[in-house]
Amino acid sequence: MSTLTEIEAAADALPLHQKRKLLEFLLSRVNGERTSTPPTDLAKFAGTVRLPEDPLKWQQRVRGEWE
Repeated sequence: MSTLTEIEAAADALPLHQKRKLLEFLLSRVNGERTSTPPTDLAKFAGTVRLPEDPLKWQQRVRGEWE
C-alpha cells in the first residue's frame, strides 16, 4: 500500500473495532502523542453516598481533622 486510495480501501475493509483502533492510532500521531489511552468512563463511578450522620456535622468534623 503506497497510495492514499489503497490505504482508504484497506481501512474500509476493516471490522468496526479495528477501524476504531486505527482512528485512535492516527489521532495520537496527529496530536503528537506516542501512546493512546482510551477515555475514562466516569459512569461506573456514579453512585450515592449514605452518611450515618448529618452532612453538615460530618463536613465540619472532616474539615477539623485537616487542621
